[in-house]
Amino acid sequence: MLIPIIKQYLAAHKRLVVPQLGAFIVKEPERSVVFSELLKRDDGVLRGLLRDGGTSDLEAAGEIDRFVFEVRHAVERGQEYPLEGFGVMKPGPNGTIAFTHEPGSAAPLSGDEKPARQSQLEPGKLAEAVRTAFAEPHVSPSAKMNPDPSVRGLRYGKPPKNTDACRYVDRVPRRRGADWFIWIAIAAAVIAAGAIAFGYWRAAKEKQAEAEYIEVPAAQTAAATASEGALQPEQNE
Repeated sequence: MLIPIIKQYLAAHKRLVVPQLGAFIVKEPERSVVFSELLKRDDGVLRGLLRDGGTSDLEAAGEIDRFVFEVRHAVERGQEYPLEGFGVMKPGPNGTIAFTHEPGSAAPLSGDEKPARQSQLEPGKLAEAVRTAFAEPHVSPSAKMNPDPSVRGLRYGKPPKNTDACRYVDRVPRRRGADWFIWIAIAAAVIAAGAIAFGYWRAAKEKQAEAEYIEVPAAQTAAATASEGALQPEQNE
């Protein structure tokens, strides 16, 4: 079902992306079709074409996933995957997926003949196979280093890697602002405790000085009274 839609769309447009697989691109002026794994982000066009044909969103997504898995399944095993009347998907260098454009209508089948390719996927294993196939999108190194001229200069792929999680490795982390508040609070508590202790010490010293001031005059008065008492008997004699 996908092959006629792809052929019909490329007859009037220059590019069609198959999500998680790649893009078919029309090269001018010879109108040949090339395939690139660099462009594989879903732009919604292919799903929209399937919906226009009366397919629901869920069925369209399943149809695309099934097609992509079968292509990858064949290529990873060194086999070709024919696209009837359009071309052949086959293994490329360094684990890439190559495409050979072979325009023309498919030959009619006789009564005893079967289609050149039938699905190799068991219905009960579809979900598991799709998850395994697309757990990590594949972009071959050679496709990145030497892209096709028709897609050269385009930005693609994953966002740049972030090393924030490892920036404290092998060096002491900077102190946070909260650490300074803790130290300031500790210093303030020490100063307050010292001020309280000094207040108690000063109060004790003042009481001691006051007690000494009171006791000294009292002792002097008692001594004076005793000396006067001793002098009076002598005068009476």
